[in-house]
Formats: sequence, structure tokens, C-alpha cells
Amino acid sequence: MSMQPAIPSLRTGLHSVGWVQRSIILASLFIVLTTGLLGLALHRGGHASNLTDIQNLFVLENQDLIPVDSWDPMIAALNWLHERPGENVYEGVFFQQHIKFQYPVTSLLPLEAMKALGVLNLVAFERVNLLFVLATAAGMAILVLEMAARLRVPGARDDRMTQVLLGGFGFVATLCFYPVLKAFSLGQVQVWLNAAFVFACIALLRDRRALCGALLGASTLMKPQMSLFLVWAVLRGDWRMAAGWAAVVVPGVALATLFYGFAPMIDYLDVLLFIGRHGESYHVNQTVNGLVNRLLHNGNNLDWSAEAFAPYHPAVHIATQISGLAFVALGLLWRRRDRGAERILPFVVAGICFTVGSPVAWVHHYGILLPAFALAFLILLEPGLRRPAGGRRCWPWPISWPATCCSGRSTRWPTRR
Repeated sequence: MSMQPAIPSLRTGLHSVGWVQRSIILASLFIVLTTGLLGLALHRGGHASNLTDIQNLFVLENQDLIPVDSWDPMIAALNWLHERPGENVYEGVFFQQHIKFQYPVTSLLPLEAMKALGVLNLVAFERVNLLFVLATAAGMAILVLEMAARLRVPGARDDRMTQVLLGGFGFVATLCFYPVLKAFSLGQVQVWLNAAFVFACIALLRDRRALCGALLGASTLMKPQMSLFLVWAVLRGDWRMAAGWAAVVVPGVALATLFYGFAPMIDYLDVLLFIGRHGESYHVNQTVNGLVNRLLHNGNNLDWSAEAFAPYHPAVHIATQISGLAFVALGLLWRRRDRGAERILPFVVAGICFTVGSPVAWVHHYGILLPAFALAFLILLEPGLRRPAGGRRCWPWPISWPATCCSGRSTRWPTRR
């Protein structure tokens, strides 16, 4: 039998593997060099930079310099609940003291555990956040390999060098990704949610849907928008994912009720309603709410206020509600009939939609884009990708969100209306 027909195929395969490897190397170099050059330019201009964030990632400074963007409000709420059991923590902390504790009380359960272990301090928070960032990077290395293999990227299944490059690309890109670095440099609990979402994507690809749901449930205890993934699962008849979600959320809510009572769960709705009516004009708020606030010069666009929100404006309120419903509907309903590993695309798009559809989503909340960007990059590497029915490639448009900033002035204290 002649081997001649196999020779062009072999050469084509080797050529494809080489092209993929070169593309990954070039992409990695681009990410590292642009991160470094931008950081140097900002540093020479006397500004904090992404290089500063990278340095902070690996160098734990003294306690006075540790960022506390999430920890200060959470500790303030925890102390209030312990000192004034039975009182309305949101009325006292959020509305009266103007401390932006915007989380459900279930988010305080990890702090209760740390307090019981005697490690409730800022140094411990910083070390835990560092571990979560490194876990996110490691998870992205695994996720890139998983997605590349399922997309049949040449060399992803059987070439060791390609696999090393793909994993390294996922790891390095994460440590250079601005939202991830910014969340860490601010002392944000968002780094926990970034890690949970990355590993939820891995679990979904491996058909461990109960684990995927459990990770989303853990995120829901911190960030209520993630509860929309329960609806996402139910609409697709994915009862294993829904059960995994419930297996974490139900005990979490029960435990928080045991500690603080059920009233804070109801009181939290006042905070959500207030934020939905006002939002933030500050330019780092990358949502329709922030955009419309800035277009109307409604609030301070340039300076961050830890105590104030944008003034109420009916146009902003209406735009926030309409856009929120539109993005949530898109996230819940787009490609409902996908099955198995195909669900990874609507899954990551849903994560983006649930974030963008919120009244407030800071730049560091967009760490959730990591899996989407990795998927888009790998699709571009895969030359034989099958097109969806109808022959049109409709996948890229939901993956990116343009951020536009306009200027404005004045802020308002959070008071009831």
C-alpha cells in the first residue's frame, strides 16, 4: 500500500502544530511586553501601574500598606453584628455610617471561620488572596488545555511542547490580566470569585456539573448576581448543576441565619434597591448605569468616593432596569439547546451578561472575562472550527464589552428614598 497520500497530511499537521506554537509564543510575548512597557510608562509618569500590582502580588508589605477595599466594610459589618445582635446591620453600616458594605451577610461566614481560628487579620486576608490569584492562574492553565483539546487545536492533545505553551500561556496571561491584578491590589474578595468561576468552567467541560453548581453556589453566597446561574441551569434542565448550587447555598443561608437571624436577608434588599436606583458615576464602573450617569454628568466621574453614590436620576434608573433585563435575558436564553461541552460558550457569555447587567461592575469585576478571552483566542487558533447551523459565526459578538467614560460632578450620601 502506498504511503504517498499520508505524506501531505503529515506535513500539514506538522505545519499546523508549528503555526500554533508560534502563535502562542507571539501572543505570550505581546502580553508580557505590553504589560511591562505600559507599567514602565506609568511608573516614569509617577503613577501606580500594573507593575506595581504585580510586585504587590508577590511581596506582602507591612499591615499598614495592605489594601482593604473589601475587608474594611466586611469587618465593620461583622463587628456591628457581634456588638448589636438583632439590629439592622445595613441600616447602621450602609445607610448611617456610609460604609459600602454591599454584600449579603452570608459573605461573612469565611470571616467567622477565620475569627474562630484566630487568624482574622489583614495579613491573613492578603495571603489568602495571593493563594486565590495563583489558583486562578493555575486553573486558567488547565482550562486553556481543556478547551484547546476539545476544539481540536493542532497539538493540544498529543504534542508535549504545545501543551506546555498552552498551559504557560494561560498562567502568564492571568498574572498579567489587569482586572485580576487590580482586584488583588485593592484587597478585593473578587479574587475568590474569579477562581471559583475558572474552576466552574473546568468542571463544566469535564461534565462534573454538580461541582460546577457548587462553585457557583459558593460565589452566590458572596455575590447575589451569581444566583442567576440557578435559573440558567433550570432553563436547560441541568438538575445536577442546580442540585450542586443548592447543596452549598441552602446550608450557607441556614448557617448565616443561625448566626445573624433571617432579618438581614430581607434588609439586604434595601441595599440592592438603593444601588439599582443610584449606581456609580465613577469611570471605573463599566456598566450601562455608569455610562448613562457619565453621559448625564450625574455624579463624580473622576474621583472615587468611599461614602457616596451618584444622585438619583430617573433616566439612569430606567436605563439601568432596561439594560439589566436585556443582559440577563441574553445570558439566560442564548443557546439554550447546547449540550455537553458545547455549553461552555453560553456559560461564559452568561457570566459576562450577569456582570454587565448589574448596576455597578468595577473593572476588577471583569476577571470573569478570562475564560471568554481564552476561548476566543483558541477559536482563532483552530482552523477547522465547525460553524453553527446556517453557516454564520455568531460567537464573537457577546464576548466583548466596550467601556466608555464621560465626565460629571457631584455625589450624594446614601439615604433612604
